[in-house]
Amino acid sequence: MFTRRALLTGLSGLALTACAHRSGDALRTPAASARRRIEDLVYSAMVPAAGLVVRHRGQVIFAHAQGLAQGAAGEADPAPFTPQTPMRVASVSKMAVALTAHRLAAQGVLDLDADIRAAFSPPLIHPVYPTLPITLRHLLVHTSGLKDPDVYWMAAPGRTEDLFTADMWSPEPWSVPGLGFRYCNFGYGLAGAILEQATAERLDRLTARELLGPLGLDAGFNWSGVSPKKRRHGATLYSREEDGKWQVQADGPANLAGSDPAILIEEGARLTDYVPGTNGTLFSPQGGLRASLQDMAILARAAAQTPAMTRPVWRFDPARPNGDDEQLYFETFAPGAQIHEAGTSPIPGVKLIGHHGEAYGLYSAAFHAPALDTEIAFAVTGTSASGAIRSPHHPVIVTATEPLWAAAETLLAAL
Repeated sequence: MFTRRALLTGLSGLALTACAHRSGDALRTPAASARRRIEDLVYSAMVPAAGLVVRHRGQVIFAHAQGLAQGAAGEADPAPFTPQTPMRVASVSKMAVALTAHRLAAQGVLDLDADIRAAFSPPLIHPVYPTLPITLRHLLVHTSGLKDPDVYWMAAPGRTEDLFTADMWSPEPWSVPGLGFRYCNFGYGLAGAILEQATAERLDRLTARELLGPLGLDAGFNWSGVSPKKRRHGATLYSREEDGKWQVQADGPANLAGSDPAILIEEGARLTDYVPGTNGTLFSPQGGLRASLQDMAILARAAAQTPAMTRPVWRFDPARPNGDDEQLYFETFAPGAQIHEAGTSPIPGVKLIGHHGEAYGLYSAAFHAPALDTEIAFAVTGTSASGAIRSPHHPVIVTATEPLWAAAETLLAAL
């Protein structure tokens, strides 16, 4: 009988494990251990699919994926999850937006430190600090004084400003623009609007031209620009319901078979009528990038090669409240990148620069380890309730990603 486990076992042969700059024997045992952790995670039925890619000095030294990219809920024929499978990578997307902003700034197209309040109508003015400027850099670092409103996305032909409410401002006394940190997805929607206004170009096309294309990535925001073949082989995101069955959360069969960008648009409206800069949330800059594990690792390396994304702008100060660290999930932030210092890293002793992602059942991470000149990128494409429980080992780790962090640590220790 052709069982699901037999299918998954067969798919494990699709994984790529390579070694660069070292002998094959040096990583053989750690690689076998890492593969086993990934496979056991999927066999446990905690996740429908999982994978990990490790790049060292610009070369892939480990890439393994297990499970089903499609069909876990019976919504489609079973399809394998591989290191090349594109998926909605959640907040790892923010690195692509920030990288685009930094490249435009280097070209003189925009100024990250210019006051952007008047770019919106009504103006983006903090009600408690109306004289203080708000900048694109503040948005990228999450120090704008904003917090997420209940809804931070708008369907076309709506405007970004249609989302403005009184409760989008952090009420804490430390939430001074430019100083206090609160992680804010909405801030990246506003950043998207600023980038579009500066270039008169849609965010999906802008990131493709300035970043994704030059990096050689077949990736895009809300599937825009992703090749039809790669999109058809994309990953669906799931969550496990109380009845024990997987349920589709994002990118079901209709989205994967589509040819247009997967955006929110009102009936009768047309994307061709969209005016860039009027709705920065349209292409989901906070989390809508579709990319593979291989792509994510390349993005992490690009971030680490961008000096502004390696220099901390905000550090949590427990002695003097200066932001919401979310129980030490956040400790250090640069414009567009989260930093784990070596002493508090989820991989002990290894400094990491990159970003995490959590949405629609997916958990992802893409980080560069500067001391090792190495990147790690991993994801699970869904999880059960037990898989979402925070691990006691580190605030960013959940039960479903603990084996992936352990696999990455084992591989990095062997370098």
